[in-house]
Amino acid sequence: MTNVPQWAQGPLRAIINPYAGRDRASKKWYNLLHSLTPWGLSVENWVTTSPKDAEKLAQRAVDEQASAIFVVGGDGTLNEVINGLLHAKGPLPLIILVPLGTGSDFNRTLNVLTPFHYIPEKFWSQIFAMQPAMVDVGHLQLATPQGTISRYFINVADCGLGGLTARIVNNRSKYFGARMSFIAGSLEAYTLFHPSHVTLTIDGHSQNLSPLVVAMANGAYFGGGMKIAPDASPSDGLLDVVIVDQVARSFFLRHFVDVYQGRHMRLTGVNMIRAQQITMACEDIMDVDIDGEDYQAKTLHCQVIPHKLAILKPSP
Repeated sequence: MTNVPQWAQGPLRAIINPYAGRDRASKKWYNLLHSLTPWGLSVENWVTTSPKDAEKLAQRAVDEQASAIFVVGGDGTLNEVINGLLHAKGPLPLIILVPLGTGSDFNRTLNVLTPFHYIPEKFWSQIFAMQPAMVDVGHLQLATPQGTISRYFINVADCGLGGLTARIVNNRSKYFGARMSFIAGSLEAYTLFHPSHVTLTIDGHSQNLSPLVVAMANGAYFGGGMKIAPDASPSDGLLDVVIVDQVARSFFLRHFVDVYQGRHMRLTGVNMIRAQQITMACEDIMDVDIDGEDYQAKTLHCQVIPHKLAILKPSP
């Protein structure tokens, strides 16, 4: 029997999005829990019932001094949890991903073993063999038509075509999976998107652009496996800012395989700058995607907060 790690010796909570993974997340999670009993551990399960519910539950976990939170769902659930944690007061619990969402793109960067491929006993053995690691988060301030909004992100925030795609995808069913949903949303976005003039300032250096996409990446993947920032590291204290400018709207369609495999960085019109602070001011309202959640803003300010959260990941 595996020794119980220190993080598991305090109160354990699970925040479960029952609609994640095409409504299969709850069933899979409770199946995993049946094999936790031999370790003498128990987890208090909290099921979300409405948007932003995971934020409130994460704050409650801090209030109850939880030692670890299992995040059962995808990137949207994880985003709500980190926003709840970082708006709470008190010591923050360890985050443990249980990647049962449709996309779960941040999990691709961390390379956490997914429960889809393992019997429950093996899953827990792997979880107990992992180690906590400190990861960066991004913080965004958006000037929206409804006022100023403050949001944290752990994976990728992007503006332009990606933001419009997120808005379309979030208003559609994801029954056929993240990748197909993203492709279908992208096709519709291509017919609607028109680049806006923006002033982009990266660590104090400004340029005027009409970009297709500006992605601020803490993780490498978004859009159901699209490797937008191949070398992004969530623990280097920097964001990889990927700028796609002076290309046709069909760029991502024409280079579909290249982008999913991370080979687009060598293409004309694609540049990457590592940065700590990014500001964007748009002549119009721009669509913004924050870990898969969609917003609209006139301006945004983004900065990285190094080593802010502890998350369980495989040892190097």
